[in-house]
Amino acid sequence: MLQIKVDAKTIREFSNLILTLVQEARVDFKPDGISSKVMDPARVAMISVEIKKDAFQEFNVDGEDSLGLDIEKMRNFLRLTGPNEIIDMKFDGKRISMKIGNLSAGIPIIDPSTLTTPKIPTIEPQDKIVTDLSLLATGIKAAEGISEVVTFTMKSDEMRVYAKGETESETTEMTIPRSQAKEYIYTADARSSFALEYLTKFLRALESTDEISIALGNDYPLRMEAPILNGKGKVTFLIAPRIENI
Repeated sequence: MLQIKVDAKTIREFSNLILTLVQEARVDFKPDGISSKVMDPARVAMISVEIKKDAFQEFNVDGEDSLGLDIEKMRNFLRLTGPNEIIDMKFDGKRISMKIGNLSAGIPIIDPSTLTTPKIPTIEPQDKIVTDLSLLATGIKAAEGISEVVTFTMKSDEMRVYAKGETESETTEMTIPRSQAKEYIYTADARSSFALEYLTKFLRALESTDEISIALGNDYPLRMEAPILNGKGKVTFLIAPRIENI
């Protein structure tokens, strides 16, 4: 049996996070909640999203089940709903039905074995900062206008997020001093560059958090984590570095 009731904004954030990388995904349903892990076709970035059963108005899941879902079609339905409206979702063995008031839709099931579900690697970046999401988002937004690549650096007293344009004089920079961080772990100086497009999409999909954890190494994958849905969910984002030719 699989039947859940959830407000639209919860399932919308879940969908939007997955859609930053792929359109279709395997979603795992367990008695303690739902989760999904996805990787973009270019194998540059991964996302893992988890939502606890406490985030749902009703959560009836017997055992464990994995369903392949067209997340884009789900989002198209969610666009017709208000953020606080309650969606009734059921699985009848062939499709997921979604209903709100007098409006209903059916989402066909995709064979989950045909969908790539990555194993999230255990990486240990040397430095870490927990900061306000708004600071990072502003730094990324500023970089969008001049570059396709953004660089993160970490020193003993600050983290910087900066980008360079086509000329040396065209730059943007967001500095987050150690004194403004909620947590700051520094081991050694670090510097890595990343494709801006992935970071932009990921940060735009975050709706229910105001802080983010950033773990950084030297020419090393970037790991971001954030609590979502008032602590009833969690998202992890990994992106491979852009190695610059010297």
